[in-house]
Amino acid sequence: MSADGRAPARDRAIDDSMKRAVERILYLFISEDVAQENFDAINDNIYSKSQDYIQDYRILREGMDNDLYRVKVRATLSVRDIEDDLAMLGILTDERWPDGDATAVVVKIVVSGIEKYSHFRMLRETLETDIQGVDAVYLRRMESRVAVMDVDMQGNAAGLANVLAWREFGEFSLYITDVKPGVIDLNMVKE
Repeated sequence: MSADGRAPARDRAIDDSMKRAVERILYLFISEDVAQENFDAINDNIYSKSQDYIQDYRILREGMDNDLYRVKVRATLSVRDIEDDLAMLGILTDERWPDGDATAVVVKIVVSGIEKYSHFRMLRETLETDIQGVDAVYLRRMESRVAVMDVDMQGNAAGLANVLAWREFGEFSLYITDVKPGVIDLNMVKE
């Protein structure tokens, strides 16, 4: 690919990364089934303005890979704006918020990027004492900057991920990398 062709390819790769970042946040609020049912509305009103939700971003890695320009970014998004736009579209439902009669579940949390044990301890103590609906936290394993915990709680993984996305820890930030039923993957980044 010529130098003239790299700039547009890079721009497309960055745009695609931004769209995927917005998509991850979107799935905190709605299920994949709801997203599929409302694909056109979401595509026209959310994905088409992905750049508007990005507050800042940093390119972590970029370059050519098998004739494709690939970019890995870390982005800070306005979660509240995405939530507001979903609500305006009528797609957002209250199902994501656990009610008082919610079923007890176990959510597995995988935390990567732990640089200091004190940061991990702060996260664990926050889960145990400050997050409504959490009954108990069990450390299953910790090795090489990664910890795996089981969280007994009322509600679901998406609701807990949403609470953690809004939480400020001061010394570090949590970036949600994936949310599936029963599993949350987080990346801990030192501030």
